[in-house]
Amino acid sequence: MSAPMNRTAIVMLASGLSRRYGRHDKMLADLGGKPLVEHVADMIAQLSPLARVAVCPSDRPAIGEHLIKRFVIAINKKPKLGLGHSIAVGVNVALQFKPDAILLVMGDMPFVEPWVLEGVMERLGNGVDIVHSGGGGGVRPPTAFGPATFEQLAALDGDDGAKRIIGQGGFNVVGFGAPAPLLLDVDTKEELDLARRQLEIRERHDNPRRADEPVDEIELAPIDLSQQRVGGVGFGAARR
Repeated sequence: MSAPMNRTAIVMLASGLSRRYGRHDKMLADLGGKPLVEHVADMIAQLSPLARVAVCPSDRPAIGEHLIKRFVIAINKKPKLGLGHSIAVGVNVALQFKPDAILLVMGDMPFVEPWVLEGVMERLGNGVDIVHSGGGGGVRPPTAFGPATFEQLAALDGDDGAKRIIGQGGFNVVGFGAPAPLLLDVDTKEELDLARRQLEIRERHDNPRRADEPVDEIELAPIDLSQQRVGGVGFGAARR
């Protein structure tokens, strides 16, 4: 039997150092008129989990202020300790709700949709301990973890994040296979520009031009996402 969403704690990670992005915090960078992190937060808010936990940095309170009405805020006082430490901070708060599963979601992946999280959760259970979203293309978040992994998740530290648990053996790990464009993560300003173009194309698809509406002289060129780098190795191959 799969783990139900109403017994799952969703942990959103939003306390990275944004080293590859530059001086400003990427979580607050504008994407389509709202901060990058809000795209993920709004998506998670459409679901009804046992708990929503957002891991936010203590030295950048504006991130937590955006999320406090929809999430339990887990303050990361030491983001320099790496992604693994951020996960541990969120998981230790999530465990206070006594969940049957923990679902880790990155705050810099603006195109993940609710059905992806639901699909990942449907595969967890029945002897499956970990479900990631990458399918056969490699391990990618969002990733769901069953109870057998909780102790190790809560003790994580360093830059490897959950990669250490997923790759060590001993757990039954399967992939869900979400479409690659939905798994775009924003680590650099170039990737933010790509996300903006992707969002523009999505909006144009959702709001097609009327037949009597004049055609702009300059059109956006289609983006071939198969030629773009879609993030790095999931869960901490490089420090964010």
